[in-house]
Amino acid sequence: MQMINVAVAELERLDAIRSALKDLGRRHDGYRVKEKHYESVGAALLWTLGQGLGEEEFTPKVEEAWGETYGTLTAIMKDGTATAAA
Repeated sequence: MQMINVAVAELERLDAIRSALKDLGRRHDGYRVKEKHYESVGAALLWTLGQGLGEEEFTPKVEEAWGETYGTLTAIMKDGTATAAA
């Protein structure tokens, strides 16, 4: 969650945290995190946000933005994982 907070704060400057996200991905590889785990966590994140914010605040547009953000972050993390595997 801490990395998500940092990433959201730095979305306009994603290159500033790219290295940290790749490192995080490499660490996740060491924890044996698989592709399906990222999908499960993403779904859980969106569900949790929906429950916490409620229908009025967690609009389809907000859900889409969070989904894109999570997808971007995990894509960079997965790139770090691929680098670790190589």
